[in-house]
Order: sequence, then structure tokens, then C-alpha cells
Amino acid sequence: MTPDGPDERSLATAELVGALTYGQLRAFQVTANAIRCAPTIGLADELASFAIREHERYRQLHEHLRSLTDLADRVIERQRNRFDEFFDSLSMDHWIEAVTFFAVGLPIAADFTRAVAAAVPDDTARVLTDTLADRPGFERFANAQLVEALARGDAGEVERLRHLVADVVGRALTGFQAAVADSDALRVLLEAEADRADVKTLAISVLNAHRDRMVALGLDELEEG
Repeated sequence: MTPDGPDERSLATAELVGALTYGQLRAFQVTANAIRCAPTIGLADELASFAIREHERYRQLHEHLRSLTDLADRVIERQRNRFDEFFDSLSMDHWIEAVTFFAVGLPIAADFTRAVAAAVPDDTARVLTDTLADRPGFERFANAQLVEALARGDAGEVERLRHLVADVVGRALTGFQAAVADSDALRVLLEAEADRADVKTLAISVLNAHRDRMVALGLDELEEG
């Protein structure tokens, strides 16, 4: 390892955590905003509980970022444009749109986190995994709502859901590619690993995990066409 290796990896780690921290802040915002779209008070109350936990996840990430750099807020600020472009491009004004994001978008973030965890220091890996790759209750909630919407929907509704899923996945991958082009942080982290994984391989693994999950949920028809 070159003398500047550890410093380069530390900077890349801070940049990655900063990006995920702001992404989590926007995920909390989406969760909180979706409360008003809930079709029943019971669902609104359940979602409010998830929103509180999403904010706690954001605070945990932010606190860890502060332990990595004295310029935490500046690091986060640099990530805003890409994440704002992604979240602001999604239509989530209705319950089914929000539920689709929760059932598809959040697990994709979890898949990415698990894939990249081996490339960051152990303490950072634990924080990322705890905050972004461990939402079993939220995922079950979102999946149940999506499956219910499919069960009661006609062919037109199923087609609309298919497009919603494709839109979330497509925009997520486009945002990922743009973020990678803007920064070499991910490349630095992956190339530091013995397995020498690359960014393209990571993206493919995340997409494959998404497809496997859709099949396991019995939602693979949303991937057709």
C-alpha cells in the first residue's frame, strides 16, 4: 500500500457515508410525507412508526460521519444535487407510488449497502449495515401493501405497477451511474479490496438481487416486458 493509501481510503469512506447520510434523510422525508396518503388511520399510524425509525437511522449515520470528518455537513452538502434529482424525479403523491418506492427502492439501497460493506472499515460497515440493510419490518409492511394492490388490481393496474417498479429501478441505476461519474470514492474503496471488485460488478449484483427478490415475492410479473 502506498503511503497516501490510508488517507485516500479514509476520504473515500467519508464521502460514501456522506452520500448515504443525505440519501437516508430524503428517505425519511418520503416516509413522513407518505403518511398523508395512507388510506386508513391504522396504516398511517404504522407508517409514522417507520418514519420515526428512519429519522433515527439518519441521525446514526450523521453521527458516524462526524466521527470520520470535521467537515461532515460540507461532505453531505456535496451529495445533495444527485439525491435531490433522484427523489424529486419520482412521483410519490399517491399511496401505491409511495409503497412501490418502499418495496423496491429501499431494498435496493440495502443491497448496495451489503455489497459495499466489505470495502469500508469494520466500524463503518457495522453502522451502514445496521442503518440501511436492516429494515425487515418496513420491508414486510411495504411488500404486503404492494401484493395487496396487485391482488385487487385489474390488468391495467398491474401494468401501471410494472411501470412504477421499472421507473424506480431505472432512475436508481441512472443516479448511481451519475454519482460514480462525479466521484471516484467507490472505485477507491472497491480497488482497495483483495477481490478487486469493480463498480460495474457491484451494480450488476445489486440488480440481480432486486430481480431475485421480486421472484421470491411472487412479483416477477412486474419485471416482464
